[in-house]
Amino acid sequence: MKIVLIGSFPVCLSVYNYLSKDNYLDAVGFQESEVPNPKKNFWYTAIQKEGLDTYLINKQNIQAGFKTWLENKTPDLVLVCGFSIKIPKEVLTIPTYGFLNVHFGKLPENRGPDPLFWSIKQGQKQTAITIHQMDTDWDTGKILIEQPIPLIPGETLGMANSKMSYMLGELIKKALELIVEPKNLSPQSDKGIAYYARPTEEDTTIYWETQTADEIEQLINACNPKYGGATTYYQGSPIRIVEVSPVDSQPLLGKTAGEIVHAHPQEGLYVYCKYGKILRINAISSDAGILSGTKYVHLGVRQGHCFTTSLRNKQQTVI
Repeated sequence: MKIVLIGSFPVCLSVYNYLSKDNYLDAVGFQESEVPNPKKNFWYTAIQKEGLDTYLINKQNIQAGFKTWLENKTPDLVLVCGFSIKIPKEVLTIPTYGFLNVHFGKLPENRGPDPLFWSIKQGQKQTAITIHQMDTDWDTGKILIEQPIPLIPGETLGMANSKMSYMLGELIKKALELIVEPKNLSPQSDKGIAYYARPTEEDTTIYWETQTADEIEQLINACNPKYGGATTYYQGSPIRIVEVSPVDSQPLLGKTAGEIVHAHPQEGLYVYCKYGKILRINAISSDAGILSGTKYVHLGVRQGHCFTTSLRNKQQTVI
């Protein structure tokens, strides 16, 4: 089978390695926005050195230049893993078996460009790697493979993404066996359909007054590393909390959500959350760099100070 891969590296590296090893791979396409300087991009130059043809795809050339390039390649199949430009119908019909997309989420419950963020933010215990046929809409094509993936408590977006990426080689091997029979493709369910847009600044901000400690931890994990952590404010300056861990203790009363209840250069930084739960701040990204909670204390953080949701924030005491 002759295959063209359109991928985002290193996420699709195991797919690339499998296809190369078994001589399926004919060419590789990249989304141009991810390769702003091709001559200095490691993956682009490395693949060219291996003698494979490459193509930089953008919104302007996908209808004409890319279409012509793909027609000249005459592929049996195009595999897509990490691509955010809608592919025209006349391009989708070029390969014998069409386009297959790798989606890190369960369909149709988790459609959209960043399904892992929402799965982790919402505290889901399980997601899926879904390999589906591409059509003219987003994430709506027939499903070929759905591989359930457990989400471990405390797992970050980066950890889950890497774990799932390592599994892709074997799943693509299975997909190539199944795709030759149209009966192996199943229409998506018409129930439980949900589409989630790319996270906004509001989606990645901590709301101390309304979010529980569990919800804050889930948000921070969902923002690590892709969004650089979850946004909060300290003494009027925006910072991003990169990692926290829950503290097993009796609930406190009479404190303010976001209030620092303990700040010690050896013991670390602890913050009060809704319903009296405490989170230990393990890592923070600020204008001083990426620091551990203990190092951040050295910048002058004091017990009784508060993390806030905005630059000027009036918080109420949570009982």
